[in-house]
Amino acid sequence: MATLSRIPFDSSVYVEADKATGGKAGIADLIAQYGSSPATSWLESGRYKIWHPDDPIPQSSFPPVQGYLRSDPYVFAWGNPMISDPAALEATCAAFINWDKSQKLHPIWLCVDSQVEQVLGAQGSQFGWSTLSCIVEDFLDPRSVVELAHSHGGGSEVKDFKKNLRRAEREDVQVREVQPDQWTDTMRRQVEQGIASWKKSKSGIQIASASFQPWLDFEHRRYWIAEKGSDIIAILVLSSIHHKQYQIKNTVSFPNAPRGTSEMIIYRAMADIQDEGVPSDDSDRKSEDGALVWTRTDLDRIQEDSNPSRSSSVDSGRSDSPASSESSSGKSTPSGFRPGGVAVTFGITASDRLTPVDNLGGWKITWLSKTYNKVVGLTGLTRRGDFRVHSASNPPHNNPDADSASQDKFYSRHVPMYICYSADEGFGLDGVNKLIKCLRQ
Repeated sequence: MATLSRIPFDSSVYVEADKATGGKAGIADLIAQYGSSPATSWLESGRYKIWHPDDPIPQSSFPPVQGYLRSDPYVFAWGNPMISDPAALEATCAAFINWDKSQKLHPIWLCVDSQVEQVLGAQGSQFGWSTLSCIVEDFLDPRSVVELAHSHGGGSEVKDFKKNLRRAEREDVQVREVQPDQWTDTMRRQVEQGIASWKKSKSGIQIASASFQPWLDFEHRRYWIAEKGSDIIAILVLSSIHHKQYQIKNTVSFPNAPRGTSEMIIYRAMADIQDEGVPSDDSDRKSEDGALVWTRTDLDRIQEDSNPSRSSSVDSGRSDSPASSESSSGKSTPSGFRPGGVAVTFGITASDRLTPVDNLGGWKITWLSKTYNKVVGLTGLTRRGDFRVHSASNPPHNNPDADSASQDKFYSRHVPMYICYSADEGFGLDGVNKLIKCLRQ
């Protein structure tokens, strides 16, 4: 894996995403060390392009990177810019926006965390962008999943989880991690055939930030399979992201899988990795690169601080400062939490409502809400999270005091993510249609 001291400021490292995927080895290494869950999609050939500044940004020890989708005149930046230090964030955003303007393009940032939102939209920001939240990222504590499986009692969601595990056990579903050198041609064909069958079984408009390419970035991914007899009936893929954390990049039960297979493969994978990572006590909270490791307490505090309803007025913006106490830690919001183990994120899913945050209100938010509700109705975006979040009508991020454990099958935590765009240029119907076109599978 590449180290920062060995990554020169050389544009040849940063190739466009429509070239051979193998040419982006440097980007893949950086994503595994510094990327967030949206950044794992940047490696897809033919969809994402890669931007880096023409001039060095001294606050970052490597040239910043931003993955984006393009549909003229729009550029949809996907996730946070990848940088080594949050001190580089404002300069990186400015450089990207200036590049867009030089190309006569309109930038829109999607799936960003609260620090990017504050840089672009908070009171005192040099940009003054409009920002809103209609998406959340779900974070998972592997130990909680294991504890749930062995717990007594619980609500209906917990009982359903344990019932499905028993169903899979009765069907003799076996789950194991497959090491890189254990894959055979027969196993690969079974997985590819299963994914093809799964795709054929889906109906309606399919909207996704990434397609299912199981062997993409093989070096930085881990694989679990579920088997019934000699047949592979499900696969779970973990993708490495910053600070030795993981995103559940894909988890799919094939059409021939018994009921409960999805719960079983997630449970087994979480049981295997639950003790990985670093201790959560304050005496040893730094990873090898010096970045703080997030604990449950940290996440609870940040979740409350980043509640999108914190805006006192949708017309005038917030009164809180754009500088946050998290900036000095090297991150604004976590991409997971480690109460004694490794952190895992399910990734980003749609919320059932749209919440204005900064520089947005009146008829604009009314129109955006109607448009969002129409898109959700046509595409079923909120159903993506129904498997793991049962109370979609009252997501915990709208109530920082809510007990998400009582509403969530896997006790995941929900952190708001944001969409940001220029208040002058707007994000109209044409932009929404262009984005859907980029995301259609």
